[in-house]
Parts: sequence; C-alpha cells; structure tokens
Amino acid sequence: MKKTTIGSAKRVAALVLSVSVALLTFASNEDNLAQADDSSASSQIAAIESEVDKLNSQADENDSAISGTEEELSELEEKQAELDEKIKATEDDIAAEEENQQAISEQIDTVEQTLHTLAKYISNLESSISELEASIEVKEADVSQKMEEILDGVEDYKLRLRAMYITGSDRYTDILIGASDFYDLLMKIELIQRVVNYDNETIDNLIELKEQYETEAGELNVEKQQLEDSLSELEARRESQQEMMVKLEELYDESEESLQLLEEDQELYENNLEELAKEEEEFEQELAELLEEQQTLAAAKEDAEERLEEEQEAEKKRQEEEAAAAASAAASSSSSSSSSSSSNASSSSSSSSSNNSTSNSDYGYTDVSMFTWPVPGFYHISYGVGYRWGSYHKGIDIYSSNIRGAKIIAAASGTVIKVSNTCTHDYGKSYSCGCGGGYGNYCIIDHGNGYWTLYGHSEGITVSVGDYVEQGDVIGTVGSTGHSTGPHLHFEIRINGTAVDPEDYL
Repeated sequence: MKKTTIGSAKRVAALVLSVSVALLTFASNEDNLAQADDSSASSQIAAIESEVDKLNSQADENDSAISGTEEELSELEEKQAELDEKIKATEDDIAAEEENQQAISEQIDTVEQTLHTLAKYISNLESSISELEASIEVKEADVSQKMEEILDGVEDYKLRLRAMYITGSDRYTDILIGASDFYDLLMKIELIQRVVNYDNETIDNLIELKEQYETEAGELNVEKQQLEDSLSELEARRESQQEMMVKLEELYDESEESLQLLEEDQELYENNLEELAKEEEEFEQELAELLEEQQTLAAAKEDAEERLEEEQEAEKKRQEEEAAAAASAAASSSSSSSSSSSSNASSSSSSSSSNNSTSNSDYGYTDVSMFTWPVPGFYHISYGVGYRWGSYHKGIDIYSSNIRGAKIIAAASGTVIKVSNTCTHDYGKSYSCGCGGGYGNYCIIDHGNGYWTLYGHSEGITVSVGDYVEQGDVIGTVGSTGHSTGPHLHFEIRINGTAVDPEDYL
C-alpha cells in the first residue's frame, strides 16, 4: 500500500514536473519566440496584407476605368451597326447617294472614335493585368507564409502532445487529489488552468490560421482565373482593333470626302504649279545648304574628338614618362622627391526635350524599322510618294477628318536641326501661302547616319533647334499650315538629303 502511494506520488510529481517544463517551454516560446520569430512573421504578414490592400485599391480604380470605356465601346459598336445597315440600304440607290456618303462619313468618325476608345480600354486592361500579376505574387507570398505558420504550429503542438505522452495518462483529477495541502492544491489548479488555456489558445490559433489560409487561397485562385480571362480579353480586343483599322481603310476608299480632297489637291497643284515648283526649288536649296552645314559640323566634331583623343594620349604618355623619370631619380638618390600632375576632364551633356511621350503600341501598331508611326491613332494615308499633277510628292500625307490637333511624335530619337514656326495661315486653302517653303510650320530631326525626318503643316512645333528628342516624344500638333487643303501631316524620310518612301520604313 505504501509502495503504491509512493509510486502514485512519483507519477504525479513526474506529471507535474513534465507539465511545468512544458508550460515553461511554451511560455518561453510565447514570451521570447513570439516576441522574435512570431513578431517577425506577424510583421511580414501585416506588410503583405497592407500591400494587398493597396493593390486591391488600384485594381478597383482600373475596374472602374475599364467599366467606363466598356460602356462607351458598347455604345459605339451599336452606332456602327446602325450605320452599317444605313450604308448597306443606300449603297445601290442613286437617289440616296448623298445620304449614303453622309452615313459613310459619320461611320468613319465612329470607327476612329472606336479605335481611340479601344486604345484607352487596352491601356487600362494592360494596367489591370499588371496589377493582377503583382497582386497574385503578393498573395502567393501571404498564403505561403500562413502555411508555414500552420506547419510550425502543428510541429509545436506535436511536442506538447509528446510531453504529455511521456508523463503517462494521469488525469488532472489525480494531480489534484495528490495535493499535499490546500496551498499545493491551489498551485496545481492554477498550473492545470494555464496548461488548458494554452492548449485551447494554440488550437484556436491554428484553426484561425487554417481558415485565413483557405480564404486567401480561394481568393488567389479567383485572381488567377481573372488574369486568364483578362489576357483572353486583351487578345480579343487587339483583334478587334485590327478589324477596325481594316474597316476604316475600306470606308475611306468609299468616301466622297476623300475623293473631294484629292480633287482640291489637284486643283491647287494645277492652278499654282509654277509657284509651287519655285517654292519647292527654294526649299530643296535650303535643305541642301542645311545638309552641307550639318556635314561640316559633323566633320568638325569628329576632328575635335580625334584631337581630344590625341591630346589625352599625349598627356597620358607625358605623365608616364614623368613618373618613370621620378622613379629613376628616387632609385639613384637617397633623398626623396615627389611630383604631381593634374589632368582636367571635360564632359558634355545634351538636353532632352521635356515633352510628353506617347506610343503606337496601344493601337496595335508594330514598328518594322528604326522609325515608328508619327501620328499615333491615325493611320490613313491619303496620298503617298510619287508623281501627281505635274510634280513629285516626296512624302506621305496622313489624313483623317478629325486629325486636327493630334499629337505629332518623333519617329525616332535624334536632334532637332530645323524648325519653322511662323505660318499663321492654319486652314484649308486652294492656294499656297508660301510659308516654310509650302510646308508651313515644320520640323526636321537628324537621326544620325544620314537619316532625317520631316514633319509638315503643323499647327505649331513645340521643340527647338538643338533639342534632343527620344522616339515617341511629342514635337507638335497636326494642322493645315503652308499649301494645304485641309488638316494632315506631311511626313518625309530622307537619307543624305534624298527623299525615300516612308512606307518602306513604317
């Protein structure tokens, strides 16, 4: 009987000791590791969740913008369908020819508006896709962090269960009955209560983490599906963009307005042929002088660079000789001497224009050479390179009924070498005002290796001679200055002063 009591007491003591150790161990984990590892993990999760909230806010803004443009596209598509029906109904009716041309003209404006709205929609969609990808990356990190916490918590609780198993299966009632006095009983009750509370809290935390993990994993899967849907939508919208561009060209071919503009151009050239030929001759002479001037400057720059290089080499050699002489003198004499030399370095900097940059990529346009399209969003060529009405047209005319004020961009990076900005005759006319050699307000950019681009008939050029512009920088807006029957951009590419066909480069 005494042995049994002693054995039971030993088991109780062992259990109490084990529980005490376990409690101290886990208390230590809570007070120390929770303040270090758990605190670090919590701060990581808090940072991740803050980033998620920020991305969600940006996503909401993009969704709102996309929703707005989507409604606008829907309305434009409905209008296009109505106009298509009207054009079809009147195309073979001579009596309704005026109505047919009016519908075609209205449809051209609608399709161009659709193209611009599509570009805005695609831009918003691309931003949304980019933010979705960032959000997915952040949430994957968050889900991974929570999974790691769950696994760590499970491992900790396994240790707790292992400690309980080692001490035996004595119940808490056995521990209390084995108390030696009332004070001992109170201590054991407190100890048991703490162990029970710790167990409950550990399990509750694990359950909460598991629920958070499942919720966020579900949200992550939803976002991944949303990303796939957005990418499919982007591809579909780009296809729609290409279809709109083809449709626009077909409408221009059917448009009486385009034919009328050509007739006006023909009248201008035929009635002012002598005057235009004189303007062209004077302009070409100016460009020849400009080319010679630029070539002289380039040669002088090259000579200066060569001289600078030679001087630097000579200075380097002199310094090496002085250093060798100083070393020789130091070796043959007990006294030490020092010599110093200094060299001056020169640096040059170029200023870049502070223009806003715009891109053709939103319109589905792909560059095929070093040059990009000079008027993003407007891709109709009303007239190309070639002989017409007794003269040779050296560039392409980019035209649209609503092109006035559209941004002209640098087709490639380069230095502005010529700007004419004095023409005030910014309207369609059947004669030449003579400004800018007939080009009105224009700009020429030197891209190096003999390549120049010319942009004519602008409302106003916004860069100055000497500015360095990057491809896509805005250099002016479309107008109708010079000998122009209506708003358009005359665009040329020249190699060593000779005009080539821009369509071979765009």
